[in-house]
Amino acid sequence: MNLFWAWVSLVVSIALPPVLVFSLAGRWDLWYVWVYAGILTILFSINLATLQFKNLDLLKERMKLPSGQSYWTGVVFPLVQLIVQPIVAGLDHRFHWSDTVPLAGIVFGLFMVAIGMGIVNWAEKINPYFSGAVRIQADRGHQVISTGPYAFVRHPAYAGGLPALIAGGLALNSLVAIIPAVVIAVPVIVYRTMIEDQMLRDELVGYADYAAKVRYRLMPGVW
Repeated sequence: MNLFWAWVSLVVSIALPPVLVFSLAGRWDLWYVWVYAGILTILFSINLATLQFKNLDLLKERMKLPSGQSYWTGVVFPLVQLIVQPIVAGLDHRFHWSDTVPLAGIVFGLFMVAIGMGIVNWAEKINPYFSGAVRIQADRGHQVISTGPYAFVRHPAYAGGLPALIAGGLALNSLVAIIPAVVIAVPVIVYRTMIEDQMLRDELVGYADYAAKVRYRLMPGVW
């Protein structure tokens, strides 16, 4: 059953954004939307097919939904990336509010989406305890991970995901589509990072020492 829902999640994550943009825009000839969909297809497929399907225990953990105080913060990123931003971009292309991003800006946006989501994939590959549920996985022998992207920031998936989400507006040729990423996702993910980091400090053996070595949560030299 976990495999079934993982495949459903993969298909929805890949298909929903471009379908929303194309449907609301009333046109299918937006090349950058196809490229954006291709980037998501490649990265999401690699993530699930090569990193998770080989380990059913890991897949089961990553299919868990956020709960408690982490629920609403956990659903914000996928909600904005997969639904809100594509809806705004699609409407922008229909009513032409701000679909005037120059070619260089679109290419830069696509590049940042690929890099940012690639960092998310890297974090998930390195960290076998990566989960949407904010919890100490004592049942799985939870340990501190300090290699790969975790050697640079303590929460690399958020550090990669946020720039990718913000750049999504540029990639989809819609300046107004950047607004939900900045106004909704950024403060929520920063808050989620704070509560998750504090929980790990309080409950995960060795995390305080790791935090003393890797000082920054999301952005080296800033925070």
